[in-house]
Amino acid sequence: MSDLNLIRIALEKKVLADPEDIDARLSLARIHMDDNNPDSALELYYEVLDLDPENAEAYAGLGLGWGFSILENIPAAELHGEDLDEEEMLLRAIEFLERAIELDPENTASLNALARLYVVQSLEEEAIDMFKQSLLIDQAQHDVLEELQKLTGTPVWQLLEKDVFMGDFEE
Repeated sequence: MSDLNLIRIALEKKVLADPEDIDARLSLARIHMDDNNPDSALELYYEVLDLDPENAEAYAGLGLGWGFSILENIPAAELHGEDLDEEEMLLRAIEFLERAIELDPENTASLNALARLYVVQSLEEEAIDMFKQSLLIDQAQHDVLEELQKLTGTPVWQLLEKDVFMGDFEE
């Protein structure tokens, strides 16, 4: 049995043993997402929100879970076992990601996922804004720079912020 399976089993036992263990639920949900099993992850993220209605990671997970099919270009029926309305999935994903960003504005994964969903909706200006916010937090995101370059037609070196406030200098 692999280490990941042992970790999954241990987390499942922790979730059953302690109905209020948020960290175990979040960890188990991440494993389910990594295994392309968003349905199981969504259930855990909703449980976390029942325990902590302001949990930014759970909102981000729900956004990624609902947007997974769209972002990964995997048919919803393949992931969920049934055809789901893609527009409804997209709107749910955006709603949850926007809430995650309200609660944790420096979560680059949420910013980038939201930007990519905006691209799907042909909301390029909103996508550009999200990508730029993400790059203000971490300019080393090469994939984001490439996506932003494609959206704007601007060379990567021109996309990097040069006027970022770094504090007052002492004289």
